[in-house]
Amino acid sequence: MSIVKTNALPAPTFRWLNVNDKEIDIAPDELTPHSLALRDGKTTRIDIKESTQLFVNANDNTFASLILFLEGGSDTRLGIDMNVGSGSDIKVVEVFKDPPKTLAGIRCNVEDSSTLSIVQLYLGSTDTASEIDVTLSGYKSKLVTDIGYLLNDDGKLDINLIARHSGKKTESEINVKGVMNDQSEKIFKGTIDFLCGASGAKGSEKEDVMLLGDKVVNKTVPLILCAEEDVEGEHGASIGRIDDSIMFYMRSRGIDEQTIYDLLARSKISSVIEKIGDEQTTARLDKNLLWGDEVE
Repeated sequence: MSIVKTNALPAPTFRWLNVNDKEIDIAPDELTPHSLALRDGKTTRIDIKESTQLFVNANDNTFASLILFLEGGSDTRLGIDMNVGSGSDIKVVEVFKDPPKTLAGIRCNVEDSSTLSIVQLYLGSTDTASEIDVTLSGYKSKLVTDIGYLLNDDGKLDINLIARHSGKKTESEINVKGVMNDQSEKIFKGTIDFLCGASGAKGSEKEDVMLLGDKVVNKTVPLILCAEEDVEGEHGASIGRIDDSIMFYMRSRGIDEQTIYDLLARSKISSVIEKIGDEQTTARLDKNLLWGDEVE
């Protein structure tokens, strides 16, 4: 095993918060490199079975999806280096289901008039460090992220998302929804970085966290950096437990507490699954990852 330092904030904050970076003790596996060219109108689905480095290219005017599953197995590293050509619309979906330890990263450049959509799901008990670093270099380029997590037992999750606006009239939209139970721990660091020259850029960030366990540890760290005057940035977070009136109403209908937790958790995660937009993938999630033996 080796200690890897990752997920560094672009601008360090108070050290006592312990959010400036992440150290993860993970097997030093070599990453197997693969080159992948996304084809217009096609969906590419890959099950990740070993530590992998993907070099992904989307040519100009490409409309395509890339869906990656990482489920169980041994400690895994997953890296994605990507370029999105002009006039393209690319969706990247990543599902992390109970790997022992995972170190994941996406680094991408988005060119003129293109949109990169990222959907991520983190499910179960795991120790995961994940970084998304996207540069919106092109005029009117756009990033949309929808992230969902469902953490149980002593699961640990550290996400570091950086949206770098360098092109004019660029947009970023960061949406995060999660459920934490038992003794799980989570840090979400979302940075919107308006670089010099990104006039007319807009960025927004929102996280909605439901706390089900009394011993969970949640840290939400929104950050807006600005080196350009003509920009708009906003962030917000909603963090709380189930409302007592909801618990009372559902209990009065004969629903036990654990079932209430399960229903509300699944409802929140399902809203992220809907963003995937691929029937084969959503069917796999419903049957094998979320609902287990309840679905025939």
